[in-house]
Amino acid sequence: MGHDAPPRWDRRMQQRLARGEAAALGELYDRFASLVHSLARRVLGSETAADRITREVFGYIWENPDSYDPKQGSLRSWVAQLAHRQSVHRLRQAEAASALDRGQDAPEPAELERQIREASTAARADYIVTSMPAPLRAALELAYFQRRDYRQTAADLGVTEDEARRRLRLGLQLLSTAHNHQALPPDRTAPRPSGPGYGRHL
Repeated sequence: MGHDAPPRWDRRMQQRLARGEAAALGELYDRFASLVHSLARRVLGSETAADRITREVFGYIWENPDSYDPKQGSLRSWVAQLAHRQSVHRLRQAEAASALDRGQDAPEPAELERQIREASTAARADYIVTSMPAPLRAALELAYFQRRDYRQTAADLGVTEDEARRRLRLGLQLLSTAHNHQALPPDRTAPRPSGPGYGRHL
């Protein structure tokens, strides 16, 4: 996934959605559907559940384009937040239903919360990595997925060792925000399933 769309594009897209342009929803879907789906799959661990979240998120956007405020951040970040909130909400519902079915064999509430936090943190970490500028992302991938040290990373990227260290340090600082963020409960901005308009142009 690329960088956040420029604010002008964000505002223009919101205006087109508010006018009910189905083509705008299609364009938004093409641009961000893979982001929504990957975040939902990371939290829920299911392709089917991720498909459902994707439909719900874009259905919500289609019916509530004015819920996005360009002053609060990029459209990409807002879409990701909707996906994250709805996925965590669904995970809580699924875990609660599973606990009822399992009775005495169900894990303790604290254990369920730990599992939800871990899934939420993993999803946010994925989003942060894909949202990073390409130089930071490349340095992290070399260092942590290919096990390069900072000298090898510098050589592979064709930069100085100081620059490699700077990129790794900044990348890690950004990633640390995923662990410091608590899973958010659903709120009134979260997508709601069902309704006659959901998925009509998807």
